[in-house]
Amino acid sequence: MRLNAAVAATACLVLFSLTGCLATPVAAPTSSPSVSPTPEPVASGPLTCDELVPAEVVAAALEGADGVAVEPVAAVKESVAFDQALLTGAGGLACSWRVGAGMPEYNAPSDWAYLTVELLPGAGAQWVPLAMGDGPSTMTRPIDGTEASVAGGDAGWRLSAPVAGGWMQATLSAAALTSTGGRFAGLGAETMMDRLAQVGEAALPVLQEADASRLTWPAVAVRQGDALCAGDLDATGIQDALGVPEGSAVEIVASEPDAAAPGSFEEAVAAAARTFTCDVRVDGKPVLVITTARGFASLFDRWSASDVNLAFTPFELADAPADARAVGNGAENRAAIAYLAIGDSLYAIEGAAAPAVAQAIVSQTS
Repeated sequence: MRLNAAVAATACLVLFSLTGCLATPVAAPTSSPSVSPTPEPVASGPLTCDELVPAEVVAAALEGADGVAVEPVAAVKESVAFDQALLTGAGGLACSWRVGAGMPEYNAPSDWAYLTVELLPGAGAQWVPLAMGDGPSTMTRPIDGTEASVAGGDAGWRLSAPVAGGWMQATLSAAALTSTGGRFAGLGAETMMDRLAQVGEAALPVLQEADASRLTWPAVAVRQGDALCAGDLDATGIQDALGVPEGSAVEIVASEPDAAAPGSFEEAVAAAARTFTCDVRVDGKPVLVITTARGFASLFDRWSASDVNLAFTPFELADAPADARAVGNGAENRAAIAYLAIGDSLYAIEGAAAPAVAQAIVSQTS
């Protein structure tokens, strides 16, 4: 006897309530497979200035006494251009920012201020406290577990510390510190030191936590031989360029930068760069200093960058090879400064007739 469809359906419902009837088994719910979060990209390559000191920290350090927010720009003060070129060529990091109107005519009123942060890798064992007056500064600030040396004076404020095996230095400088006081007038030395400490508190942890590969920057091939004031630096051409009176006693003394332990960050940089100086004396009086950095000519482009380009003007060199370039500050006599690049060498010439001496070096270069 066959059941009709309705009866069959009713029977199935009754049976399903007891046994599940003929329904398709339902699989037990399963948990979704766990998805690992995408790892943050690991920074690589040499550490950059923006990574070392965040923009907001730079701005806070350079804000004036008026409390108006500032927007710093990357720029280099003309007086440190050569030292920063040496630091860069020696495999270090040179960071510099400016606010205000930039470098004006000498001694003219301005609201400029600069922050520089520099690191010379591998020089931590050479570190010494900052100089202040006739001796080392006795002032310190605790920065991220390190006792940093601090100092202040007519040129501004500095902080220095050994970190990550290297030597770090930070500097705040401004116009009119000894006259009208510039943009920081009224803030006080303690406030400025606090600002530098904040820069240090940003930079030191970054340096301490960075992988060693991130603390290695490109470097040039530095001088290996002895310091010689000969050839391109021969006394004959330099004496003629200076117009030394007949019968005068001319002496040129060569000095190695690493003849003694460095007494400052700049001296440590000069030693790392293997520069040497030729001090020219006439009748016992110093008239000219030539600092030579073999292998550093490629760094001459720094004199085209802001703000160094405002302080120095290119000048022509007679019978010079195509790679020869020179700039000067336009001053005369002892205040004259010229920078010259020819071959693989970079020269800083300070003193009487500096442009003429640069020409003499070109003429004596084989």
